[in-house]
Amino acid sequence: MTINHEVPARLLAYPRSELFSGLQWTGEPVRYPSSGTDMHWWAWGADDALYFVDDDGSNFGQRWHYAHFLRATGTPPHFTLEEVSLFPELRREGLSLRKVRYVAGALAVGTRLYVAAYDYSFDDPDRTTYRMDGDLHPQGIGEDAWFINAISQHEGVAALMYSDDYGRTWQNVPTVDTPYFLGPRFAGLAFVGFGPGYTGVPDWLGDYVYAISNDENWENGNYIFLARVPRDHVLDRSAWEFYHGHAHNARNAVWVKEEQDARPVLADPGYVGHPTMTYNAALGRFLLAFGCDSVPHSYATPRPFARTHWHRARELHLYEGPTPWGPWALIHDDPYWEGDHLAYLPQIPSKWLSADGLSGWMVYSGDYTVQGSPYKGNDSYYGFMTRPFRLVTA
Repeated sequence: MTINHEVPARLLAYPRSELFSGLQWTGEPVRYPSSGTDMHWWAWGADDALYFVDDDGSNFGQRWHYAHFLRATGTPPHFTLEEVSLFPELRREGLSLRKVRYVAGALAVGTRLYVAAYDYSFDDPDRTTYRMDGDLHPQGIGEDAWFINAISQHEGVAALMYSDDYGRTWQNVPTVDTPYFLGPRFAGLAFVGFGPGYTGVPDWLGDYVYAISNDENWENGNYIFLARVPRDHVLDRSAWEFYHGHAHNARNAVWVKEEQDARPVLADPGYVGHPTMTYNAALGRFLLAFGCDSVPHSYATPRPFARTHWHRARELHLYEGPTPWGPWALIHDDPYWEGDHLAYLPQIPSKWLSADGLSGWMVYSGDYTVQGSPYKGNDSYYGFMTRPFRLVTA
């Protein structure tokens, strides 16, 4: 695999932050021993533990699985990570052949934990729908399987599962016939992170839970959309509202009931991977992070070109703003994030921020590629990766 070590930075549409001049790594990346999954959506529980939702792979020598629920106690570099559940009630068998089910955003409201079950499309509009075996591995699909897998186009959120025993058992688990709770604009659902059990939400945001998603596909969407729901009505679809803009006062947002009427809070067409957002209480700012492939994934891409250009470099973007809808200012952009390791899905758990809000730990994964990774075994970033950082003040 040819690696491009000279990736030029793109010209981005958003202004540079007046508060921060950049992000500085203060240590090397560390992979948690024997971890081997990716994504790591997080929630800060009322018990002060962090809970992470992982996709694919295996942890600590256990069997491969497509959904994992982990518990972290302590703070890096001295923390403990354990696997709590493989979501045994969640099934893939019997889904339409064109859908692949995973788990996404995690949420803690009081002592109740929620996890989104969502679907990718595995349908090739030019050719066929690929058949999957019991573990949803492609079967009999030939040369083009990698292409469709690399796009993983959003379908929707089937359900918000919940647990009242800190992840040991789960309720509201979707079946193959469950209609979508949220559609493709919110399929990659990630909940905005605040304090333990969803405490620490500023009064002016009301008694709501906030969530974001990109559109299109997991790694190269176009926009970020924002939703909210009263914290006591998370499972009531009719209670959800979607950001539609804001009035002259930036804190007075306009909300609508229909998902298709949602307006984006950030746009970067072709370069918005799964986004995550964290409220930095010490600084009173929201941190918005996402990564992307440096070459957008699209069905329109000629497949020989995709073979030679996809999965060669990943970008990292970090923005800050005064509200969950911005206005956004750029803190940090890296056109070659973690070099050859092809990192993705940056997360900044609020529990792991310093008292002054300037330092913290980023969680991510890397070395996923359907074409074969340059790093294998202990050298791979395909696991629970952490790296310390500091925000440099302007």
